[in-house]
Amino acid sequence: MEHYHGGNIAAAVKKYGLNKDSIIDFSANINFLGIPEIVVEGIRDNLHRLVHYPEPAAVSFKEIVAAKIGVDYNNVIAGNGAVDLIYQFVKVIKPATALVVEPTFSEYELAVKSIGAKVKHFNLSRDNSFIPEASRIKEEINGVELLFLCNPNNPTGQLLARHKIIDLLDYAVKQGVFLFIDEAFINFIDQPADYTVVKLVKDYERLFVLRSLTKLYAIPGLRLGYGIGNEKIIKEMEMARDPWSVNYLAQLAGELIFEDEDYYNLSRKKMAIERDYLYQGLCKIRDFIVYQPTANFIFIDLSKGKYNADELTDLLAEEGILIRNCKSYRGLGKDFIRVAVKSRQDNKILLKKLKKLYSGKYGIWVS
Repeated sequence: MEHYHGGNIAAAVKKYGLNKDSIIDFSANINFLGIPEIVVEGIRDNLHRLVHYPEPAAVSFKEIVAAKIGVDYNNVIAGNGAVDLIYQFVKVIKPATALVVEPTFSEYELAVKSIGAKVKHFNLSRDNSFIPEASRIKEEINGVELLFLCNPNNPTGQLLARHKIIDLLDYAVKQGVFLFIDEAFINFIDQPADYTVVKLVKDYERLFVLRSLTKLYAIPGLRLGYGIGNEKIIKEMEMARDPWSVNYLAQLAGELIFEDEDYYNLSRKKMAIERDYLYQGLCKIRDFIVYQPTANFIFIDLSKGKYNADELTDLLAEEGILIRNCKSYRGLGKDFIRVAVKSRQDNKILLKKLKKLYSGKYGIWVS
């Protein structure tokens, strides 16, 4: 398994001979509103401060996060992107075996393998629309020290209700298992408070919750994420990580974005509108089985259509449109793609291109 992700503009330019400035990227799940102006201005006004070292442990950023989500400062750790914290956590926990609920984000497995540990795979059922079932996951926990769960899941978008996570967490604790919950996309869903378990770190020593800021605030190039966990595990992670792992501009952006409530609220509102628009448009293609989206991306089964994921990815890329081929996700093969929700203009372009591709002899577009 390789480090394969969406948003690789450089690779697309090289492979398809594209102009990078004309690419419409549906392969990476980034907020289409772009970088908040408060961040743009803040970076522009503080570039001269790059002559100084950043805070070694991003203390100011952590204090703001703690106050924002209602936990203690000692429950928060900053990371050079969310992936950085996945690897840090695994290195500190040192599980002999970890359970990964799949299909899901590949870096959980890669992080576990990076320390020479074993991965136990639990494959969600395609026949059940890849819906995670806590009761079945509990059956697989025995014999592992760590369980990874992505909520909402990437790439399927499926959600596990908060009370079911708590039930799973209670069982995991009894078995001596750490539960790692990835909430990278939680702020894109409707009613995130009904699903997040972030405040439960006060009550559960074996719970760690991961959050990303790069997707909602459109700053993947800066690399910034944070984790919330028990004070003991956070302290161990702080001791084990490299100093200055989060650069100055990322820390600055992290401190500024929480000041802009208007951007946060507008993003959620606009995303919900465009998600519904794109979903309704995609559902008009009879060749598609479109999964009900919950976050800022849409998962699509191509198995009934005339193109597999490789073919459709290439056809759209030749038109300057990138989508996420999901064949790199364990268990999905060439039947699935994922598309990000973007602006109305970009969504219309994608739907128009798809209409053209599926209006021939074999595909049917329903108006």
